[in-house]
Amino acid sequence: MTPALRVDSDFEGYFERLVDGWIMRKRDAGEPFKHGQILVTAGPYRPSAVTYESWSGTLHLDFYSALRAGFGSLSERDVEELVALL
Repeated sequence: MTPALRVDSDFEGYFERLVDGWIMRKRDAGEPFKHGQILVTAGPYRPSAVTYESWSGTLHLDFYSALRAGFGSLSERDVEELVALL
């Protein structure tokens, strides 16, 4: 079952599209999801490009908003690890 994607804060839909692509990537690979809901937030002044937390079937991904403008990045390995968490 594909998790519900909930976005509480975003910038021009960038992080919603990013995470939705990761969800589709995992679904298309036929891998089972570990969470029923993915919560996305983003904002300035974050210590990392993305942090995550899992509770009660929800995975919360909190992004550094300037990531969308090229300030910081996620390596392919980072992305693979985040997709595995979904």
